[in-house]
Amino acid sequence: MASGSLGSVRVRQPEQRCGLSSGGAVTRVLIIDDSAYNRATLSRLLAGHPDLQVVGAARDGLEGIRMIRQHEPHVLTLDLEMPGMDGLSLLRWVMAEQPLPIVVVTSRESNYSLFQALELGALDFVLKPGRVSPDLPSIGEELMAKILQIGHARPRVERLVSQGAPVPRPRPPASLPAVSHGIRLIAMVSSTGGPQALQHILARLPADFPAAVALVQHMPGEFTGPFARRLDAICSLPVREARNGDLLRPGQILLAPGGRHLLVEGMTGSCFRMRVVATQEGDLHVPSGDLLLDSAARVAGEAAAGIVLTGMGHDGTRGISALAAAGGLAVAESERSAIVFGMPGNAIRAGMIDRVVPLESMAALMESMTLGCRSYPGEEVMAMPFQQGKGNP
Repeated sequence: MASGSLGSVRVRQPEQRCGLSSGGAVTRVLIIDDSAYNRATLSRLLAGHPDLQVVGAARDGLEGIRMIRQHEPHVLTLDLEMPGMDGLSLLRWVMAEQPLPIVVVTSRESNYSLFQALELGALDFVLKPGRVSPDLPSIGEELMAKILQIGHARPRVERLVSQGAPVPRPRPPASLPAVSHGIRLIAMVSSTGGPQALQHILARLPADFPAAVALVQHMPGEFTGPFARRLDAICSLPVREARNGDLLRPGQILLAPGGRHLLVEGMTGSCFRMRVVATQEGDLHVPSGDLLLDSAARVAGEAAAGIVLTGMGHDGTRGISALAAAGGLAVAESERSAIVFGMPGNAIRAGMIDRVVPLESMAALMESMTLGCRSYPGEEVMAMPFQQGKGNP
């Protein structure tokens, strides 16, 4: 790999379950929604999948607690707006007393409550077409896919909760060997579990962080603006939703707007010119991590780093491979910390990843890469035997 990277060590390709089927293991689901119609409809939809078992349907938070204790579900689907004990109150109880993966099923009008739910520990969400709507079956496929994915995350939820308290941010050691230049642009891609992961990482970056950062988080358009404002409130660096024509400066963070793609178009001095483009028919992921990483590879080359975080599917695999081929640094979150290992796992299996790093070490690694350091003590690296490919003849 070219000068300015952290090296060209390959990573071992671990076994990974990335499909939508649990391979025969049934995922037990508890539905919590105050609408009898919604409970019946969701129960019928989920019962149609051979790997899902609906163990109960509760009308409010108190009944949900009783059914959690009685039926021991693997995953909860949770409405937020309920009389009595509402969804947020139940979520606080679950995370404190019996941590479980939770998919929030809510309407578009509940965006403030939704962000509170994600901060409290909910792993993903599905938007209902309305509080009570005959179109509710339209979310069935998306909901089943997300339940099956986070059903594999059961051991990781307790760890996420236990790591919720602020921790000291380690500084990269000054004694590490330096190369000719550091990373100037970091492109990060995430999906399921991404809001928590991004908050964890970005809150630990210092105010003098010298690189520009571009983010793709799979999220509908009406939520990316509020999410950017939330990140801005907890970060030392300025964060906002990207606009077409933005100049992304060192020490700034831009979030791709939902419903559109964010690209790196070129450079003006030390700044990166950003372009926001409309989606095309057939786009699988909006916004697309692949497109952001591809454009970073073309414009920044070895001065760019790409990071693929938690999420289901393959977004980021093609783009991180292009960035690696251009001499950039390719990083994936480790299975140990990823809520859903689909996206980082697929990127690793593509064979172009330089570093596999747990979430708690990611901010420190980002600091070290901007200094041109070749390695960072404590990062999780698994060497493979010498092989042809990136960085090798």
